[in-house]
Amino acid sequence: MLFVIWNLFLPGGSIKWWTLQTVPLLLVLPGLIKQTHRSYLWLCFILLLYLVAGTVEVMMPSRGWQHGALTLLSFILFISAMMTSRWQRLLQVADS
Repeated sequence: MLFVIWNLFLPGGSIKWWTLQTVPLLLVLPGLIKQTHRSYLWLCFILLLYLVAGTVEVMMPSRGWQHGALTLLSFILFISAMMTSRWQRLLQVADS
């Protein structure tokens, strides 16, 4: 939702940037729907790119609140995906 607001409604945004930002996240969507352990791991790898980009942008002096929100939301999603992957793996081992 942040990407939609940021790229389609604020000045300087475009559909091209919105597509580039959302397609990597959509690549793991089928695996997330199936609740596979590896999809959450791939989501973590993809989110690392968003965390690095957001952190670099936050450190620049003339940036707005959007970059801080991107970094915070990416961090929360990263921790959630990491812990979900871990718990799913532990459940698979316990069921075996």
